[in-house]
Parts: sequence; structure tokens; C-alpha cells
Amino acid sequence: MPEKILRKLPDPQPMAMTVTDALRSRRTIRTISDRALSDAELSNLLWAAAGATTKDGKRTAPSCLNLRSVSVFLLAKDGVWRYDGEKHALELISQADLRAASTLGQHQFVDNAPATLVFVAENTPRTQMAQPHFVYLDAGAMMENAAVAAAAMGLAGVPRGSVNGPELGKRMRLPATFTPIFCYTVGHPQ
Repeated sequence: MPEKILRKLPDPQPMAMTVTDALRSRRTIRTISDRALSDAELSNLLWAAAGATTKDGKRTAPSCLNLRSVSVFLLAKDGVWRYDGEKHALELISQADLRAASTLGQHQFVDNAPATLVFVAENTPRTQMAQPHFVYLDAGAMMENAAVAAAAMGLAGVPRGSVNGPELGKRMRLPATFTPIFCYTVGHPQ
């Protein structure tokens, strides 16, 4: 079995913008540059979405019944990465660039943007009671946290439901019990 490739992220840093100002400035912005996000920017985005805030694993976003049935993956030019909030690290899943595969083909900005966060629902006996409604609540809270963090850092982003979850899951090499449910495409504004 190949050794896991982990990419440790820097600790999340305080953002200069207040929550009030970030909420005021949060917008859907589709004009996204291809300029890469820094590790610090990825750190803040991923931590906001699903980072651990306590030693016992409580996260930044709520989880219905604390089932934690939604995970965050990063699609980038250098591959598919699973975010581990407790380790605050990315685990390489595949070296394939699947950013374009994350959309149903209607948006050039998806191909251009450096990052797409994919919110993936787990459907196993452990999480069965979360299906179908709870996973959407969890993923929505996680995505909104990432969108507010993006606004606080001056980034552009688009929440997207235009995804063929089962097909993208296969391309991401996910087990059949894991299904992408929606995405957040993000980067620097043009």
C-alpha cells in the first residue's frame, strides 16, 4: 500500500475584517483569477469550513447530531486532497486535476479558479440517520463559513450545486458510500 502524502497547513491566522464586515462584503463573484492561493489562505478557508476548535474535535461548523457526515475535499491543479480538520492537513487522494470535472460544464471560471472545495456526504450505517436532510444542513454551514472567510480575505467565490455527485465521486476515487453534494469555487478576484 502506498504511503499517504500529507501536507500540513500553517495554523489559521486572524483575519483583519470583522465578521460583520465580512458578511456585508460576501458576494458571489465569478471573475476569478488563476493565481494560486497561498497555504495561509487555504489554511484559513479549510479551517473555517471544518477545522477543529477543541482537543475533542469540535469543529468550526455545526454537525447535526454530531455525526460529522460531511467532509471537505480540495480540487486543485496538483490534485484531489482530503482535508483533515483535526490534523489541519491535506491528504493527497489523486494527482488528477479534476476542477473542470466538478461542474456540469457551464462555467469557465471553474476551470480558471485555483481551488474548488467539494463537500462530500458519507452514507454509511454510522451516518444513515443524517440522510438526506442533515448532510445538506451540515454542508451548507461549512460552505457559508468558507464563504465568510473568503470575503474576509478579499477572495472571490461561488457556491455551486451544478455537480454530478456520483460521477465526480468516482473520478475523485471515493468509496461508493461517499457522494459530492456541492462545491465552492474560490480564488483571487480578477
